Amino acid sequence: MTASSTASATAITGIDLIGAVVPDIKRSIAYYRDTLGLVPTSPTDGAGAEFTMNDGVTYGLWQPDEPTPPHYSVMFRVADARKAVEEMRARGGDFLDVMESPVCYMGIGHDPDGNTVIIHQRKPHGDEPVPHHARSTTSINGADMYGFFVSNVARSLKYYRDVLGLQPTELDEQARGAEFTLGDGSSFGFWCPPDGSKTSGGFTMFAVSDAKAKVAELRAKGVAIDDPLETPGCFMAFTPDPDGNTVIVHQRKA
Repeated sequence: MTASSTASATAITGIDLIGAVVPDIKRSIAYYRDTLGLVPTSPTDGAGAEFTMNDGVTYGLWQPDEPTPPHYSVMFRVADARKAVEEMRARGGDFLDVMESPVCYMGIGHDPDGNTVIIHQRKPHGDEPVPHHARSTTSINGADMYGFFVSNVARSLKYYRDVLGLQPTELDEQARGAEFTLGDGSSFGFWCPPDGSKTSGGFTMFAVSDAKAKVAELRAKGVAIDDPLETPGCFMAFTPDPDGNTVIVHQRKA
């Protein structure tokens, strides 16, 4: 195998799943399904559920058998999980041995702030169409960005760039965070809040076509959500889910 083919086998090319570990799966499913309006694409009984959106990104919920504090995790897609984990360990990454499931291979590790990073290789399973979800001004049509809160931007940049091999596509001018646009068009980022209010955990920007309309819909359901904040490129409204994970209703400007 040539150096270039090895690199392509171990390169992170996208996000397969954004996941939240929760203490009460029924409560969380009710929130993401009945309040946010996400359509489940896997069984919602037992310990977890998945929601695949129009852009192909999957959002998942999981309740472990043992009590675990609520937190986020991300599955980064590679072509060869074992080789990728081997390379990342050589660069200082903390990963368990790759485990095999009926549908994938996973190498589970943690970033410097304890956020869960999973190197993920799908097994061939044919071309499964992404379930169609009706689009409206308030429907969630995808995930515009997924990210972690961190305590040290320089340390996190070194980890995601030099250990995982992600190349930044945007660096905050005040050194508060970074964004990485992956091969499948999804975006991953990390952010250090200036007040230090959060030093671990994550956030998801759910894509809608009308942030103000979505905020009005959520408030009618009793959700406490901020007014949309306008930036040069988007509108954002922030709200916590039942476990305090940050949900951002996100509308890109044309």
